[in-house]
Amino acid sequence: MDKLFPQTYYFPIMASERVQRRIERLLDQAEEAMDRLDWESVRDIVKVVLGLDPENSDALVFLASVDRVLEDETAAPPAQATTRMLTPPPDQPASFANGRYLVKQFLGEGGKKRVYLAHDTTLDREVAFALIKSEGLDDTSRTRITREAQAMGRLGSHPHIVMVFDLGQEGDLPYMVTELMGGGDVESLIEKATDHRLPLDQAIGIAQETCQGLEFAHSRGIVHRDLKPGNVWLTEDGIAKIGDFGLAVALDRSRLTTEGMMVGTVSYMPPEQAMGGEVTPRSDLYSLGAMLYEMVTGRPPFQGDDSVAIIGQHINTPPVAPTWHNSECPRALDALILRLLAKDPSERPESATDVLSALDAIDLTNSVEQPAADVEETHALDSLAGGVFVGRQREMGDLKAALEETLSGRGRLVMLVGEPGIGKTRTAQELTTYAGLRGAQVLWGRSYEEQGVPPYWPWVQAIRSYVRQRDPEQLRSEMGAGAADIAEVVSDVRERLPDLQPAPQLEPEQARFRLFDSIAAFLKTASLRQPLVLVLDDLHWADQPSLALLQFVARELGGARLLIIGTYRDMELSRQHPLAETLGELTRERLFQRVILRGLTQEDVGRFIEMTSGNSAPRGLTEAVHTQTEGNPLFVTEVVRLLVQEGELGAEKVRETDSWTIRIPQGVREVIGRRLNRLSQRCNETLTIASV
Repeated sequence: MDKLFPQTYYFPIMASERVQRRIERLLDQAEEAMDRLDWESVRDIVKVVLGLDPENSDALVFLASVDRVLEDETAAPPAQATTRMLTPPPDQPASFANGRYLVKQFLGEGGKKRVYLAHDTTLDREVAFALIKSEGLDDTSRTRITREAQAMGRLGSHPHIVMVFDLGQEGDLPYMVTELMGGGDVESLIEKATDHRLPLDQAIGIAQETCQGLEFAHSRGIVHRDLKPGNVWLTEDGIAKIGDFGLAVALDRSRLTTEGMMVGTVSYMPPEQAMGGEVTPRSDLYSLGAMLYEMVTGRPPFQGDDSVAIIGQHINTPPVAPTWHNSECPRALDALILRLLAKDPSERPESATDVLSALDAIDLTNSVEQPAADVEETHALDSLAGGVFVGRQREMGDLKAALEETLSGRGRLVMLVGEPGIGKTRTAQELTTYAGLRGAQVLWGRSYEEQGVPPYWPWVQAIRSYVRQRDPEQLRSEMGAGAADIAEVVSDVRERLPDLQPAPQLEPEQARFRLFDSIAAFLKTASLRQPLVLVLDDLHWADQPSLALLQFVARELGGARLLIIGTYRDMELSRQHPLAETLGELTRERLFQRVILRGLTQEDVGRFIEMTSGNSAPRGLTEAVHTQTEGNPLFVTEVVRLLVQEGELGAEKVRETDSWTIRIPQGVREVIGRRLNRLSQRCNETLTIASV
């Protein structure tokens, strides 16, 4: 586990993933319209893109090209209009490679390359000529990109891999010449399909052909690392071929150090790749599973408002079974997709060959079996709502700012505060996902309401998880002279360091101070090696010793790369509560911050319903759910789960219903009842009168 987060990854703070995907698809449509020489459609599509993102560079290039062509066509005879090819941009030569490749048409420009339709004068054939955009990269990065491109070239010919014809250098830019694919990519195919679902036989066929391409590449030691619908291309006859083997990831990895972000979609990214772990052929199989999931259901396995929200689900949340979204999906296909999407690579199929065999065995002629058990349906409902994270932009902004301070060596203590079900733990999980991607190690500890919990229990859990991951000698170095003291409360330390001498016998107050000082020094030393994020959940149940230790460590945060996130329910605190006194002391600390979580907005509730059910939520429904739940995420989840279970969120039902009466689930009633029980008798009487 030492290498869980060995690299630092930066993700763009961008508009929603959904909007970004829509822009990419629109640009693909514009490119297809350009291939048909349908300039008016290109212009219309590009205007939509610019409405979503006024500074989109790809759209601006398209628009300039269209304006130039239409300007030329005004003076051209009508008969020539249908045969006119798009003139290359004025800053580009009419040919490449000393005249071998004559540019016939500028096809478009993306984040990684600029692509032209060219004629190979040597072999007399049409090709796709791609200039790789490597501006701003150092020599090492350029070498890596060239090596990846050469690896693609060495793959050789295979019926389900886009053939690389030539590699070279044009000025300072590497280039790649590949076969021309006339059928577009699978992403565009999904976008055009009814409900964005492909017919099952077509989806399985594309997956089978993709497996054959992966099988060929993996047998030669090459992993794609960026498999997604946009990288699987179709011939005019509909045959699927994989393109861009390793190239996109080579560019992305190189740019991590120069641009401070990872480029590209995360909807198909395996957990181990997101966390900077080892990427293997089974990583490609996970991406294939995500792609197959979308082809069958019309939506990727995980959705969210930003990259971090989606990555967090890839890492932590089980996917909803495809049959939940598409009842026609055979159970065998359903089971295969879920195996492909296993979090642990060892639980996925062993090879693309195994996946191909499983796909070949699926019989679409038999009637589809329906889910038989309520348990299965309940699991689907739990997964359906459990991974969705919406809203919280301001709160996440505060937490990310605290993390950035911590990474710079200015440790922080942040308390996430709110009522039960408001999303404190879920928000902390979202932050820890981001922290892991930024190179931090995350430790969790939780307090419990039960009697008999040992003292310092949340700290014991957190330190224990760290100790179990460390090499003994490294641990000895980080704990130093305080190891024996820490071992008094965290027995795992002595198990890892069996020759450790006993701690000296001291008076209780002296022993406690020595323990606190040892833990604080250890955390500061460990954070020098790798930034630490320590989450102490449910502090309203914490024991007095744990709170005293928190107060001590908080005073030692200056100069440490340690971020402590605490969560507690404010409604649980009275003036006599131990945490209330601790908070009073902590507010005097310069590095302390409180982030209060309130209910989701009505817009956020609408997004939650849409991502959960797969259907846009009408205003009346969103308003009714928001009113009844006050935006409490737990209540919203329970209400939406009930609506889905009762079939109230089906596409037809949503369209036909004008007014909504929301029934409050029993679980929500119980939580509200506990709320009311904490109020005085007089206050309850007043509320009862007001509700009549």
